[in-house]
Amino acid sequence: MDEADKMNQMVKKLLTLNQLEFGNEIVKMERFDVTELINGVVNSSGILLSQNEIQVEFDGTESLYVWADEFKLEEVITNYLTNAIHHVGGGEKKIQIRIDHRRDGKEVCVEVFNTGNPIPDEALPNLWTKFYKVDKARTREYGGSGIGLSIVKAIMEMHHKACGVKNHENGVEFWFTLDTAGEK
Repeated sequence: MDEADKMNQMVKKLLTLNQLEFGNEIVKMERFDVTELINGVVNSSGILLSQNEIQVEFDGTESLYVWADEFKLEEVITNYLTNAIHHVGGGEKKIQIRIDHRRDGKEVCVEVFNTGNPIPDEALPNLWTKFYKVDKARTREYGGSGIGLSIVKAIMEMHHKACGVKNHENGVEFWFTLDTAGEK
């Protein structure tokens, strides 16, 4: 049953990616609070976080409104957080989520950092490629398909915004940018 569930999830992700890549998906731009969205994704992952004794740091108290497709952005944040959960390591398992303001407050950068081993430099350009896995044995443990980051890239391209990854000495940071939408 576990294998059938993994296959079902992979087929769903492939269908989503196919629709994104071939332009069959429509971006429904709306104004929403990205802080509230991130808090919701973190809360829905609460059981998995506590089971794995992972500490999440996010100052999710200040509302920040952006322009984007909220449903698709939830997919991006969920993919980044899920990857961080599965690849967190080090003595203190920690995930930090930050929102940095850029371009005189007209753009924000959402960053999801997890402690652990950096990604080998030669693997960095391939992370966004369908079915690419850095550690095949490890992704098999939790059912990773190598499709999630391809979906992230396709969604961000639909928004005409950037996304990327950056190694740190003590972990990895994935990020994406969004346009701000002002105050309430």
